[in-house]
Amino acid sequence: MKFRISYDYRSFSYPLSFLLLLNSASLYAAVEDELFFDMPIVLSANRLEQPVSEAAVSISVIDRETIEATGARTIPEILRLIPGMQVGYSGNEFGDEPRYVVAYHGQSDQYSKQMQVLVDGRSIYEPFFGGINWKSVPVNIDDIERIEVSRGPNLATYGSNSFQAAINIITRTAAEDQGSYLRANAGNHDIADLTYRYGGSSGKLDYRVTASTLNDDGLDSGNQFDHPDDTQSNNIDYRLDYQINNSNSISYQGGYGSNRQQADRNHEDIIPTERTIDNTQLFQFIKWENVIDSENTLLMQYYYNLSDKEDRYSSEPIPAAPFDTFILDVDADIKAERHNLELTHFITPNESLKLWWGLSAQADQVTSPLYLVSDEKVTHENYRIFANIEWFLNKKNMLNVGGLVEKNDFSKTEFSPRISLTHAFSRKHKVRVGVSQAIRSPFIYEALGELSYSQELTSGGTATGLTLLENVIRGNIELENEKIISHEVAYFGEFMDASLLFNARLFYDKVSSYIDTLKETDTPPGDPSTILYDDVVLVFRNPIDNTTQGLELELDYHIDHSLRLIASGAIININSNSLAMTLSAPQHSFSLFLTKSFNEKYHGSVGYYYVEDFTWTDSRGTGDYNILDIRASRNFRFKKTHGSLSIVLKNLLDDYSDYNANPRNTTSPLVIQNTVAYLDFRLSF
Repeated sequence: MKFRISYDYRSFSYPLSFLLLLNSASLYAAVEDELFFDMPIVLSANRLEQPVSEAAVSISVIDRETIEATGARTIPEILRLIPGMQVGYSGNEFGDEPRYVVAYHGQSDQYSKQMQVLVDGRSIYEPFFGGINWKSVPVNIDDIERIEVSRGPNLATYGSNSFQAAINIITRTAAEDQGSYLRANAGNHDIADLTYRYGGSSGKLDYRVTASTLNDDGLDSGNQFDHPDDTQSNNIDYRLDYQINNSNSISYQGGYGSNRQQADRNHEDIIPTERTIDNTQLFQFIKWENVIDSENTLLMQYYYNLSDKEDRYSSEPIPAAPFDTFILDVDADIKAERHNLELTHFITPNESLKLWWGLSAQADQVTSPLYLVSDEKVTHENYRIFANIEWFLNKKNMLNVGGLVEKNDFSKTEFSPRISLTHAFSRKHKVRVGVSQAIRSPFIYEALGELSYSQELTSGGTATGLTLLENVIRGNIELENEKIISHEVAYFGEFMDASLLFNARLFYDKVSSYIDTLKETDTPPGDPSTILYDDVVLVFRNPIDNTTQGLELELDYHIDHSLRLIASGAIININSNSLAMTLSAPQHSFSLFLTKSFNEKYHGSVGYYYVEDFTWTDSRGTGDYNILDIRASRNFRFKKTHGSLSIVLKNLLDDYSDYNANPRNTTSPLVIQNTVAYLDFRLSF
């Protein structure tokens, strides 16, 4: 039997008070060695550079130093540091494509539809199913300057899909990565990675090119055999930054990524035992910035994304007694393209007032013979206009008001507002109260998809005139938008000359018209005397309403110049008319990450993560799990060449499953995360 503990907001004061006491106790230990650190600067709240304590929404920042210290090979690994974030790997027994899944406050299946993900402001979520294929995104982890996560709706800034949270991955400029850089990883699970980057300059032009390959055999099964999810990812991306004159600059980025993914099943089913999926992603991104004068700046950007998935296979023989067995030839290819054009105008009339407005147009085009029952291209267009005002009413109070008007092919025109008030008790202690509203429009598959199979039946090799029809899932063009209204009270504090930064966020979110599938009866068209069919079909509807409340805590403490502690924790309670939603986020989770520079040569880090049992909406629970990661590094330098050799050990505690700890099929083994060990070599020259 499973018990869920209900919290009211009074219980949140206990962990908050405890952490504040720890802060006070640490104050005296740092008096003799005062530290001064810059306040983190963020872009993701209002598209304007500002201290994180003045942002209109709660933002977590994972900086370059932390990314390097983790020794991570992939972006999802790093996101475990964010409070309220869930990270899983959806390898399962059914032969679905294994993929990393990142969600905020649960309520997610393997496609994580309620969260926006951007790279330098370029949206990379997939327009057909939603979600992100993290393995084939052509962005190298070594090119990332920092990751900013807006915790809560941020539609007024980034539009479609910025529903529960938004992740903005900010890469380094070409000028920051000059010369050659080499990284190689080798370890168990057949880990074999290689990255090479070269950056240079010519007059006003800076450029960078990065090529990489990442390879591993994925997860293991509970019987210690390899789970069939081997992957090979190859990426190349480039960036050019050109300063035309004092007022105008252009940035151009592009990339190509390919991922070959093993997606075999590991129990008896109609899906073939051996199956490989090829994913290709390509993008082109150009951005022009014009500083008209000290009060006006124009920013125009255009990007093109291409996602091309090749997934073709033949089923195992399917019995249809008293008719002959038959084999289905399946073409599950999906090709998706996105064109996006956006103009933004920044206006700063005086020091106390900043505002910006803009408009954008986006067109998504998708072809999928299987999931749209057609070879025709489907187009989905989206138009929006947005604005935001940041106004310092006086020295202690700042008002932030923003809004977005959006229209697309699947829904009526919607207005999404955001308002917050930040009060500064002093320069070091601030409180923000805010309310925001956001929508999520249906993805193309939810609105127009239709997954069905048909087969002409034979008996003794002779046509019977009968057709077997199986309708599986059907889209619904009349779907309503999902809607969220989010309330938050946030505190931001600096202690010990900003060597310790602490923030707490109380939130209450109300989600209505959540999109899910319902079983319904369906009568196919045609002569019923010639069609054999299953009259049950899953149809996309808006059946679910949720409320989510809780507390999130973050602490970043530079104990001294060589020792840093980053900690986060979350309490999440979901109430819903769907049991799957109620259980879809861990009620308690926390992370601790400690880095230490022993001297110029030796550096180490330790990460610990705890996640309470929860259930992704398309799985059967994870069970409580603990993760312990360790990295030990030896730095070296010879003239202009410098580098490091590290050993990285991950999952040092018990084996665990972060997606499905209870397979539905009793003949399939449990898919587990176990110890991963690899050497990490880096060289800059």
